[in-house]
Amino acid sequence: MKPKTLVILLVILVVLAGAGALLIHLRDTRSLSGEMGAYLLERFPVNDIASIVIKTPTSAVSLKKAADSWIVEERFGYPADFGKLSELVRTLKEVKVGRRFDGSDKVLKRLSMKSPDDADALKEEKGTRIRMTDSRGAPLLDMVLGKTRAKGAEKGPPDGQYVRMGEASEVYLIDQILSSFEAGPAEWLEKSPVRADAGEIQKITCLGPGGTPVRYLLERTARGKDLELIMPATDLNIKKSSLNRLSNALSSLKITDVEPSSASSGTISKDASVRLDYTLFDGRVYQVYTDKACSATVPCRIRLEVAYEPPKRVKPEVDPPAESQEKASAGAKGEDAKGVAEATEENERLKSWVFTIPEWQYQAFFTDPEPLMEKETEKKGVESNPGR
Repeated sequence: MKPKTLVILLVILVVLAGAGALLIHLRDTRSLSGEMGAYLLERFPVNDIASIVIKTPTSAVSLKKAADSWIVEERFGYPADFGKLSELVRTLKEVKVGRRFDGSDKVLKRLSMKSPDDADALKEEKGTRIRMTDSRGAPLLDMVLGKTRAKGAEKGPPDGQYVRMGEASEVYLIDQILSSFEAGPAEWLEKSPVRADAGEIQKITCLGPGGTPVRYLLERTARGKDLELIMPATDLNIKKSSLNRLSNALSSLKITDVEPSSASSGTISKDASVRLDYTLFDGRVYQVYTDKACSATVPCRIRLEVAYEPPKRVKPEVDPPAESQEKASAGAKGEDAKGVAEATEENERLKSWVFTIPEWQYQAFFTDPEPLMEKETEKKGVESNPGR
């Protein structure tokens, strides 16, 4: 091959390689699609997300991926609502473009699409900014949410929302509503701190400050049976509605906020607090410490701890052989050891926090037996109206 021919081929090869590299670069950098009906985020790397920051004109929340969960940084690393977080990511993946247009500064202000960090913009001109990064801090998404759009002259429910990417002036009208994610730190918390089925409650014990004396004790003999009042002794019947509220108070528990138990404003002293023990058939004991003061204006707070109490095991009517007894004893010890370990792990997760709950929910943790009792007037009313 002649030297001149070789040079020409090398030049052509370099040109083709450069063109290929440019095409690959353009393909990778164009992660957005502006075509109507197309997905806005064509190659959104969901699995790489390690941090999410959502900032509004009035609040900010930072969600971080920990070793095996997501946490809310503004709430001292308390677990985040993974369901809500997953819904945000899934919704972003499904966003489709309705239309796009260049937004002037006046348009961005009118559509509330200025950055919440913009010191020169009015509050009503600012939107919500969502930033996502990977584990190295590299940006994966930077989006500003603006106003929603209601279709038609009657202005019914919104059917789209205006968004833009970072500081770009180009505006997209998308087919999803992302406003529900514009919430502060408290709204991103995992709301259910415990998983306890009301039907698995074997007994409920209410203890005075310091763990004594017992104010009341309710117990059921077996699963599927009703809880019965053991203490105090009384001739009055148990009010079914109040009993249901009490027994469901733990299983339906939903928190509104959280703070460390070390915080002076939220500490609930064990020695000064009334305690309710919910003992489950499997041996777990959820201890609910109630705060002294609670009203419509004063936040209602509780603390939760978990202990283990070996469950009652049915003794066979006929004593089995010694070998069978040894196996049963070893099996019971193994179950108890597992129960203690699981209770200890859950206790470590819960004991460091003080939970704020709604007043109506707080009132379901009765610290006095009187609300559980059916008054004579109520009993007579039921007897005179048996069909009610």
